[in-house]
Amino acid sequence: MTGARIAHIESSMNWGGQELRIVEQTEWLNAHGYPTTIIARPGSKILEQAEKRGLPTFTLPMRWQVHLHPPTLIALLRFLKRERIDLLDCHGSRDSFYGAYAKWLTSVTVVRSRHITNPIKDRGLHGFIWRHGNHGVLVTAGKIREMLVAQRLVRPEWITVIPAGVDPVRFNPNVDIGDLRKTLGIDDNRTVIANIGMIRSDKGQRYFVEAARILLKNPGNLPPLVFIQIGEATTSEAAYREEVFQAAGDALRREILFLGYHDDIERYLALTDIVVIASIRTEAQTRLVAQAALMRRNIIATRVGGLPEMITDGETGVLCAPEDAEALSEAIRALVSSPLQAAKLRDGAYERAQREMTFEIMMNVELGAYRSAIARTKRK
Repeated sequence: MTGARIAHIESSMNWGGQELRIVEQTEWLNAHGYPTTIIARPGSKILEQAEKRGLPTFTLPMRWQVHLHPPTLIALLRFLKRERIDLLDCHGSRDSFYGAYAKWLTSVTVVRSRHITNPIKDRGLHGFIWRHGNHGVLVTAGKIREMLVAQRLVRPEWITVIPAGVDPVRFNPNVDIGDLRKTLGIDDNRTVIANIGMIRSDKGQRYFVEAARILLKNPGNLPPLVFIQIGEATTSEAAYREEVFQAAGDALRREILFLGYHDDIERYLALTDIVVIASIRTEAQTRLVAQAALMRRNIIATRVGGLPEMITDGETGVLCAPEDAEALSEAIRALVSSPLQAAKLRDGAYERAQREMTFEIMMNVELGAYRSAIARTKRK
């Protein structure tokens, strides 16, 4: 396995947590003696980001004709042979169809990564590809593993749960925010509540905004609050973005700030007192939990997907029912009103994150899964 040549294939055109994770993993693998390339479609955000960071890339159209575009497959097979790729990691359904043919037609080890907790298609060709198109499966939540096993799509021993890990040097409790408060017009006495992630209906920003409106309308004895959202919407989610803005009403741009996408997310986390993850579906083990925990921020999240695997309610954070703005607002109120409890949860989350959620830990688990898959290939 040492020095193995690896390729990640990702057909998504958008930029989000999944694509960022692939890019950061590729950086780490190249820095640790595993020459790794990102295969992506022309014009995609992941290709743009990979090239910006100086990472090896291969542009592949990945056209779709029913389930396969022969010229695309031929170009992929030629690339794998020319670059002497040992392992191909496929991150989406389209990628995995091409990866399956690479498994059947070459000696390359093929693994499939699953990042979301959506229902898994298991009929017809989809089920066949899951069962016979890879040498192992990497998932980003135990919930996904349970689904695959229940649907009898993958042997349990072939599935590895990869923890969400981040860089503890970049994400630490002492990140300097400089004059960020002043730039954003946030007074020093305001408690900052943040939601971070792409503006999408499954991320539940509508409920975050509704919780904010509840607290702003009836603050009681709470200190002054300000709510910020970091992230942008894709074109397909533009209507939802406007719906969320409308829900913010007259508080928009005063107590509820939408700040768009930012690369330096650690500075915004350092500004934040409480991170709210309001997802209503499709959430795996999000790295936002690890980032917030390593920076000693309080975390409130919904009981969705892999979030309960990362957060122990009352010990490392607060868990609420999804699609419940009242529950989110009460959780925020309780934490802001109880500094001792908030400190206890921050400490618990920080200690757990140091044990389980660093980038090094994540990559060592991933390398172990790669080794096992390569061993299965050699036993064929």
